[in-house]
This record gives sequence, structure tokens and C-alpha cells, in this order.
Amino acid sequence: MLYDLIGVYGKVGQTGRNDDDVYDRYSHRWTIILLGVFIIAISAKQFVGTPIECIPPADFGGNHKTYVENFCWIHYTYSVDDKTALTRDFVRGANGSHKTPYYIWIPYIFIAAALFTYLPAWLWHVIGHRATFDVPAMINQLSKMKLTNPEDRRSNLTIMAKHYEKVEQYSRSNLRVTDNLFKRSMSALMFFAGGGVLTGIYFLIKIFYLMNAIGQFFLMNHFLQIDYWSYGQKVLYGVFTGRDWMENKIYFPRIVYCDFAIRYLGDNNLNYTVQCTLPVNLYNERIFAFYWFWLIFLTCATFYGIIIWLGQMSYRGRRSFLKKHLRINRELAMTQHERRLFDAFADRYLGGDGILFLRLVAKNTNPVVAGELLGIMWDRFVTRENAVVIVASLANNENNGKTLDADTYLNGGGGGPGKFIDDRTLPFNQPLKQD
Repeated sequence: MLYDLIGVYGKVGQTGRNDDDVYDRYSHRWTIILLGVFIIAISAKQFVGTPIECIPPADFGGNHKTYVENFCWIHYTYSVDDKTALTRDFVRGANGSHKTPYYIWIPYIFIAAALFTYLPAWLWHVIGHRATFDVPAMINQLSKMKLTNPEDRRSNLTIMAKHYEKVEQYSRSNLRVTDNLFKRSMSALMFFAGGGVLTGIYFLIKIFYLMNAIGQFFLMNHFLQIDYWSYGQKVLYGVFTGRDWMENKIYFPRIVYCDFAIRYLGDNNLNYTVQCTLPVNLYNERIFAFYWFWLIFLTCATFYGIIIWLGQMSYRGRRSFLKKHLRINRELAMTQHERRLFDAFADRYLGGDGILFLRLVAKNTNPVVAGELLGIMWDRFVTRENAVVIVASLANNENNGKTLDADTYLNGGGGGPGKFIDDRTLPFNQPLKQD
């Protein structure tokens, strides 16, 4: 079972997912691996080692000592300040004593934390990939391309561009009224990022990651019944003052007390109070200290990632990304005609979803592949737009009794592009190689 558990967490760290960025991986990959290590370490101490040691009464034998330790482990213990006399007023955790019922549940607390951390990634996998197109499948296909063969690479990128166009056509047609309303509402809410259902879901998933990072503090406060918000601050104070930074008996006490009763026939019951030590708290106190600092880092990194993403998906960020790659892969002078085409390409052809997809391609493969794919998309868009103009002029020609739509023209029907268009018609476009 232990090897199976290790195998599951080993798969979490593999780079099989290509649908996110490094800030998302801090949560659904590295945080889960960290929690898995915590669970294995604490479980090994609890179920294999000796989590508690008690001093039984003098008249107790070996079997009685085992009974006392098992009883105190499965029941809650309590701690009392060393300077306070231990009286019956403290029995059962009253009058100033502090209960410690949580330590037996710590592995399960970390399991719950891991489930909450992985929940946004699961939602993105289930909902986000079905919103428009399967982002991981497309990026995986791009990552498997052979970069040494330019013709094969261009052919694969052209197929990917056609698939993107086909998916967009399907997403705009055959929609139910409720689906159409949901997608329109989601796209309208993402006006600042170019619109798009996929963009809205991706932004919502990032918000969930941030909520999870902050919510982990509430989770620890609820289950541990301690002030986990200031736990790391107290650790830092102990480190800088040179004191034992885990000396506080309230959080993870090392010395605790346990009350139990031995019942005999009749009403003859004997009550005992024994002193116990919790070696497992040596692990717990340091693990929760490290996890506190990790949650602070995770919260800051996730928030910073959202700010970066908002900047990249802003109006200026989207156009800067497109212009950068188009100028590298295509010679654009940005004349008035090209600028008009560029605006239509950015807003109507790509939108927020297309630019998000290209950015994910750049982050999970390399910017060269994203730039070449963008260049092919631009070529197809420009060819289509010029085809519309030519078809319109042909329809108005009285000497031509044949009509031709732009899609038929683009895909080589009715005589193919070579019959109606040449390089002089598209001075800034490279003709596509037809399949």
C-alpha cells in the first residue's frame, strides 16, 4: 500500500499536463507532492513508530502500560503550563488546560488539504477542456512535432490551425438557448481579456487557486483549533530571539497528561492521571511551520501570477504578443490595410480564447512553435479576407455566371486559389500549401 501511495504522488510530479503555467503548478503539483511527503512521514511515525509514551502507575505491569498508551492515544490529552500545579481542577481539560485532540487526525487533515488544492485543477480538466477545444491534446500534439523537418512542421501547424477554425465554427453553431446564454454571459464578463468562454473559465480557476491558498489557513485553524495565522510569526520570533521556537505548549505540546479510570465490580472505580510525551509532535511542529511559510509563498505567487495574467490578457498585452510574433514570422509594415486586418484578426478570429491558447502553447512548448502557428493562422485569415473581396467582385461581374464562396475558394474549390489569386494580390501574404 505504501508503494502504491508513493507511485500515485510520483505521477503527480510528472510533466504530463500542458495546459497551465508555472503558478498553477505550484498548487496542483508541488503543493500536493509536499503534502504527500508530510502524510507519509507522519503516518510512518503514527502507525509504524511510537507516537506516544506514558508513565503508568507503579502497580501497572507491561500489558497495562500498553493499554494506557493506547487509551491516551485514541482519546484526547491536555497540556498544562510547567509553572502551574497539576490539580484535579485541570482534569478533563478544564480551568486553563489546553486540549490536544487533533494529532491523531493530522494525516487526514493533510489529505483534506491535498483534495482542496487539487480541486481547481480537476475543475479545469473537466469543465475547461470541454468548453471549446481540448487544450492539452492540441499542445501535446504540437510538442511531438519534429523540428528538424520544416515541411512536416508546417503541415502539422496547418492542420492545427484548421482544427482551431473548425472548433470555433462548431462552438458558434448548434447551441442550446441555455448554453448560448451561459457562453455569452461568460464572454461578456471577460471583456477586459478579449472575451471567450475558455478565458473566463481559466481566470475563474486561477481565482480558485488563490482562494485555496488563503483558505488553507482557515482549514488549519478549524481542525487544529489554534491561531495558525500567527504561527509562523511566533516561529520567526523564537528563531531571532534564540529561544526554543517550539516551546509554546499551546500549539504542539511535547508533554501532555491523560486521565482514565479503571472500573471494578460495583461502584469501585479508580481514577488515574498519567504523564505522557508525544514524540510525534516533534515532527508536527516543524512540518506545520514549514507549511505555513509555503502557504505564504503560494499565496503571493498565485496572486502575482493573476496580476501577470491580467497584464498579458489586457488590450495592450494581447496586441503586443501578436505583433511581436507576427513581425518575427511575417514581414508586416502595419499599413492602414494591414492594421484593419490585424484588428479583425485579434478581435474576431482569435479573441481571448485564441490568444490564451497561443500563450499556453508558448509556455508549454516554446515561443518558436507558438509564433509559427500564429503566422499560419494569420496567413489563413488574410487569405480568407482577400477571398471574400475577390468573390464579391466576381459575383458582381456580369460576364461570370458562376458564384463562389470564400470557404470553397480558400480550400481550393472552383479551380483553386491559383485561378483567382496570385502573389501580387496579397503583397504581404505567403500562399498556403494546399493539402
